[in-house]
Amino acid sequence: MASSHASASLPIRTSLASSRTVVSRNQPLPVSLQAITSYDQVLASWSKAIDLFNSTLTKDESKKIDLAQFPRAEFTDILSAANTAKEKVEHKRQSWTKNLQNVFRHINRYAVVGDIIVQHHAEYTSLVWGAFRFLLLFAVEEHNSSDELSKALDTVIQIVFRAEEYANLFSTPSSSSTDRVFRSLHDNLVRLFAEILNFLIRTTRFFEKPTLSRFVSAGISPFHTKFQSTLKRIEDYEHNVEKDKSLLESEARKIQQEYENGVWLKHADFETDFQRLQQVHISGTCQWFLKSQSYLEWRDPSSSPSASGFLWIQGKPGSGKSVLASQIIQDLQSFGDTVVVYVFCKNGEENKNTLESILRNLIFELLDWPPQKQAFHRLLLNARLNEKSQYAQSIEVLWNLLTQMIREVDVIHCLIDGLDECQSSRSERVSFLSRLVEIFTQRTPHAKLALISQLHLSEAEDHSSLWMESSIEPSSVQDDIELLASTRIEKSKILRIHPEKDNLLKQLVVRSNGMILWTELMIKELEAGHWNINNALQKPPKGLFEMWQSIFQRVSHFSAEKTSYTLQLVLAAARPLSHEELALGLAVAQGLCQHEDYDARGDAMVEGRLVVQELSPLLTSMPDDTVQLTHSSLKDYLFYQNAPLFSRSFNFNEQDVHAQMSTVLIKYMSFQSFQATFTEQLQPKYFLLEYATRWLVYHSTRTGVSTQTAERLVVFFGSIQGWKWLQRLSDAYDMSFGHLQLLQSDMASWARSSSFNDKSVSTLSNFLLILARDRHETLKSLPNDDTSLLDSMKNLARTSAHQGRWNESEELLVQVVEISKRVLGAEHPNTLMSMLNLEWTFDSQGRYIESEKLNKQIIEVGRRVLGAEHPVTLRGMENLARTLNRQGRHKEGENLNIQILEARTRMLGSDHPDTLMAMHNLALNFDGQGRYEESKSLNMQVIDKNTKVLGAEHPETLTSMHNLAEIFRKQKLWKEAEELHVQVGETSTRVWGAEHPHTLTSMHNLAMTFDDQGRYEESKSLNMQVIDKKTKVLGAEHPETLMSMHNLAGIFRKQKRLKEAEELHVQVGETRTRVLGAEHPHTLMGMHNLALTFDDQGRYEESKSLNMQVIDKNTKVLGAEHPETLMSMHNLAEIFRKQKRWKEAEELHVQVGETRTRVLGAEHPDTLMSMHNLALTFDDQGRYEESKSLNMQFIDTTTKVLGAEHPDRLMRMHNLAWNYHALGGRNEAIELMEKVVDLQSKTIGPDHPDTLGSISALKEWSSTPESTAITTI
Repeated sequence: MASSHASASLPIRTSLASSRTVVSRNQPLPVSLQAITSYDQVLASWSKAIDLFNSTLTKDESKKIDLAQFPRAEFTDILSAANTAKEKVEHKRQSWTKNLQNVFRHINRYAVVGDIIVQHHAEYTSLVWGAFRFLLLFAVEEHNSSDELSKALDTVIQIVFRAEEYANLFSTPSSSSTDRVFRSLHDNLVRLFAEILNFLIRTTRFFEKPTLSRFVSAGISPFHTKFQSTLKRIEDYEHNVEKDKSLLESEARKIQQEYENGVWLKHADFETDFQRLQQVHISGTCQWFLKSQSYLEWRDPSSSPSASGFLWIQGKPGSGKSVLASQIIQDLQSFGDTVVVYVFCKNGEENKNTLESILRNLIFELLDWPPQKQAFHRLLLNARLNEKSQYAQSIEVLWNLLTQMIREVDVIHCLIDGLDECQSSRSERVSFLSRLVEIFTQRTPHAKLALISQLHLSEAEDHSSLWMESSIEPSSVQDDIELLASTRIEKSKILRIHPEKDNLLKQLVVRSNGMILWTELMIKELEAGHWNINNALQKPPKGLFEMWQSIFQRVSHFSAEKTSYTLQLVLAAARPLSHEELALGLAVAQGLCQHEDYDARGDAMVEGRLVVQELSPLLTSMPDDTVQLTHSSLKDYLFYQNAPLFSRSFNFNEQDVHAQMSTVLIKYMSFQSFQATFTEQLQPKYFLLEYATRWLVYHSTRTGVSTQTAERLVVFFGSIQGWKWLQRLSDAYDMSFGHLQLLQSDMASWARSSSFNDKSVSTLSNFLLILARDRHETLKSLPNDDTSLLDSMKNLARTSAHQGRWNESEELLVQVVEISKRVLGAEHPNTLMSMLNLEWTFDSQGRYIESEKLNKQIIEVGRRVLGAEHPVTLRGMENLARTLNRQGRHKEGENLNIQILEARTRMLGSDHPDTLMAMHNLALNFDGQGRYEESKSLNMQVIDKNTKVLGAEHPETLTSMHNLAEIFRKQKLWKEAEELHVQVGETSTRVWGAEHPHTLTSMHNLAMTFDDQGRYEESKSLNMQVIDKKTKVLGAEHPETLMSMHNLAGIFRKQKRLKEAEELHVQVGETRTRVLGAEHPHTLMGMHNLALTFDDQGRYEESKSLNMQVIDKNTKVLGAEHPETLMSMHNLAEIFRKQKRWKEAEELHVQVGETRTRVLGAEHPDTLMSMHNLALTFDDQGRYEESKSLNMQFIDTTTKVLGAEHPDRLMRMHNLAWNYHALGGRNEAIELMEKVVDLQSKTIGPDHPDTLGSISALKEWSSTPESTAITTI
């Protein structure tokens, strides 16, 4: 037994191990022990106590007591082991204690006798009695020590059980005042637990000793010497812990009071919101704002003492406002000695969604400002006691508390995020902000207030001038969105390896339009498996509809009907509406019947802004005072049929919103006030008029099969207001007739596709002419001298002329001229202007002789009455020059064009649009003379100046570019011509639309460029597109439509599809004869080309007969020396040549060549063509030397005029090579033809028909030793 206890360390270790059977980890601990082990702070103190205890052991003790070998031993293990040891000792002592007591009783009887014996017979008894007394003394001391130790152990156990109370102390909320006490408590507990551990270990060792050993130990070292010092330290440390406990309990009472104050305020936890926003923030973003001048001035009062203490930050939904707010808070917290208070308002969350909750939370955040913490809590306690309510109920009490607290703070920065999230009316917000500003103004410059929301600054009303304003514009956050997107993409396992990653990043930035939330949600959508980026980006991401639903609920206080009307107008708008336009349109939608009845509180701008402010989460005011949806995804939401809408009245489709807008515009323009003639002075008053006038057709034709819209339009077009609408389009808003024709085309397409009744279809498809005729019929009863009647006649004449109805236009203008002469006088400027308009109809009909005569009359009167440089006189000269040029009298036309240019330069300056028009006309004259380089140079000057003066996309600039492209085409510079025609076409499409006549002209000429290059299929395809669009816009019988059909027939002829070419030429010719007349230049051109088709079919007699008719009519209409007459004579000579009537062919070619040399010049392309075909005639007769001489002469001239690589020169070289071959110079012929093939391949391409012809001849000569056949292309 004794041997088993030789080592003191073994019992301790055995006891610790065995203690686990007493208090197993797999069994529930006693309640008190559970409480102890459940508190981390107490266990941490215990852990440190073990370390401290081990550090106090001697080296010998460390060998015997090695707690490190039992790392899982905890406080309760030691306590259990000590209890177990005590219980064992108590059990052992029970029997011998009883015996010892009997012995004591007997010994006590003889104690006196024993003492006497010892005194008298010490020699016999002193040793035995002394030993016996010694043993009895040890036994008594051991007994006493065990009792004392048991009592002390009970005391220590009670202390340990009180650890639960100490643990509860650690649950006291931490504060600056409790932190020091917590440190002291922790330190005292460590020391207390270390001493307890020391005491328990020593107690365990004492109880586990054998009985005799305990007797000896107790006798040698009584209880007070062995344990008293340890127990004293335990007592001292417990006293210190109790002191700390008292302090913490006192502080806990304060904290409880503070907690009750917080409960009374019903505050929210914004720290969690702040931390969450910090976590989602992408490093590097928001710097655009934090470094902005306005923010820095607002933040730091010392940097700009005069700077406003109020900062208003406005941003649309999803633009990152709350994250920006968190970054501002973080920046402010690191900035100097300032109190930073903030609120994150949140719709739908209690204590975060009312104006009152903002007050409550601002007060709560100020409560714990250290310098005034006690004072602020007393202030709040007094308010609680006075109000005697569970929660703060009086808004006035809250205002007073906030006022008093801000007054005591040295420097404060306050930030309120999401004011728009509060459930409040605009008037309530205005009142709230007004009072808040007053409080902060009292502490300027030490009190700073910032507000971030979707609301506009106008919410501040009278105090708006005090606020600095900053907006979160799409351009502001573009870099942030790019950084966010790139970061998210790189972190995504899917997107970072996507083949379209770079394109995705670009698309996300572009499509986000400043909406960070859209970017975040879209990336999540793409990560979910949408590999097709383009398809995914077309749809709104999940989660966005829920945001709009929430916003609709917030604006539910606003009239549902008014909201619906407003959203429909904004959704339908062809361009963003101004605030005034929106306000007035809304008034009309709600029943306004007359403009004079409109009362917009005195200011339509204010009314419009109020509407936007009420619906600010949905609508936004732009810097240019227009209104737009806050984001394009809102449109998707409103148009999405299955969207979770707050109200079904907000579920629209595109046809419905356009129908609503059309109804508003028709109703508005039907107001009685619009029967009057429009003047520019009325525009500011009638601020919806311009939009209504310009966009009526646009909205009406997008209403689907809306019979109501059609009926309203028919009634409107039949009214005086309808005519005034059309008049405004051309007179007030400078809409060209080409644009008017486009409007009519759109209206016609809509009416025909909607199956309306015949009257509606007829009216809507021809409203331009019908309105003009109706207006004229209405005014016919007026006296002839009435200006309104004259205006109606002019308008009807102009409309008829633009639709190719030249005869009707002429009849009306003749009447206008006669009336003007009778009423105003023959020499009145207005009469002369009417004569100019009549002259235009003559010119358009190809009646150049009458046109020339009338122009000369106008010029003579103008010079005599108005002056040589009067605009009317110069206009007459301009028209005369045009007529002369069309007659082929280019020299006369050139002289007039130069005079006009000099006069306008002198009067108006070199950059005036009229001067540039004169330069343009002179360039056209040079073009007609074949002086392409001069024409090109002048055209380039005009383009440069027009670009500078009018702009790169002005119609005059584009017209000059178009003409330059045509010069390139005539110079056979097809690449340059094609590129410029494409550029002009694209610009025209963008500026005017794909179906505008100017755009169609560009397409027409591009098709001709393809034709010249032998790219017949491309030319045919483009021509057919042009025909379809012209038929739609201008009509099937319009001269421009017929011209494109004429060109298509020419392509068929070049493709050897001669039957189709003939049929189309006949169809076009018949229509032209009926519409334009048998002698119109266009009709004669069609006959000319039909004759060429007969020629290609070998039907020479029919071709000759038709050509002779054309020559006769051209001679009659245009003159014997007109280029068109000479061209027909040239073709007749070619027919004679093909009929081998060489003498007649030669004579006619010589005649045409001489006339062309005299009229057009020796170097004109038409003159050179005559030389070329005369040379072919010589070839046909075997007169190769004469042909060779002419070809060499021709080559010299074309080299000088057109250049060494011009296609016409190469074609003449081709023919010269044939001359060499025919004359027996085979080697010379092959050498020259090789040069021709190389140059043609380089300039016009290897697949051009001319190049293929040269290649064919070269192959033939190379494979055949001799050949005498003459072949030409």
